[in-house]
Amino acid sequence: MKRNLVATLHALAVSTVALIAIMSTAINAAPLKLVIHEESGAEGDALPPVAKYIALKRSLETALGRPVEIALTRDRQRMYDWMEQNLGDVFMTNAADLAAKALTGLGYSFIASGRPDVTVLFIGKGAPVDSLKAFSGSAVSMPRAESMYGQVCASELRDFVGRQYTGRFNTEYSAVVYAIENNLSAVGCIPSIARARDTLAAKGIKVLYEGRPQPAMPVVAGLGLPAADRTAIAKALASYDESPAGEIILKSLGVTGFTEGGEIRLRALNGWLKAK
Repeated sequence: MKRNLVATLHALAVSTVALIAIMSTAINAAPLKLVIHEESGAEGDALPPVAKYIALKRSLETALGRPVEIALTRDRQRMYDWMEQNLGDVFMTNAADLAAKALTGLGYSFIASGRPDVTVLFIGKGAPVDSLKAFSGSAVSMPRAESMYGQVCASELRDFVGRQYTGRFNTEYSAVVYAIENNLSAVGCIPSIARARDTLAAKGIKVLYEGRPQPAMPVVAGLGLPAADRTAIAKALASYDESPAGEIILKSLGVTGFTEGGEIRLRALNGWLKAK
């Protein structure tokens, strides 16, 4: 009788341990939700399929030991709404102002930032200038006012000429180049990552002034993502420039590498963009 009871208790204990292990595995295997916000619409491109990021997905799954689900959006407001509602675990965006707002206003955590930095280029048919004061009173074509680089163009001008210019806003970077090419504006402003930059020389357009460097493709963590996961993701991202497979991932994201530095500068970004 006693032997049977002992055997029963032993079997129950083993079953309990097994159940706990299964439950623990199930919890640990909960998918990580990765949200990617990209603004290639400013290049005139259609929203890419999620399959474009399959190599990134698999790499992070290996690093984390659990599935990764990717959500893709081009809508700035939707991206920030998802951040505000904590609907993702990790957010990647080439609109650094959104990542900065998540850090300073929502309590998010910094993971990494892409390389190289992005600058805005003031372009035209004249000679290069040492100061944007040279463009006081000019018509300046630039990206949409609410976009990351529209804000950066406006902030660069504000620091030198206040409001003494006429902003002409465009949905696509190529439209800014078109305006300069056809003398619709004296000056244009585009980010250094714009493909339209490659067309400048053939059209007789030059870079007249280069703005200050800004963070590229920041990666931030939503509320509740464990520090161990943040560390694993940061290490995975930072390793991509060390292998051909990693280079493919970097190309899909439009950067050449990632760094775990840059948090202080990112946190300060919106203070500069919103300065009076």
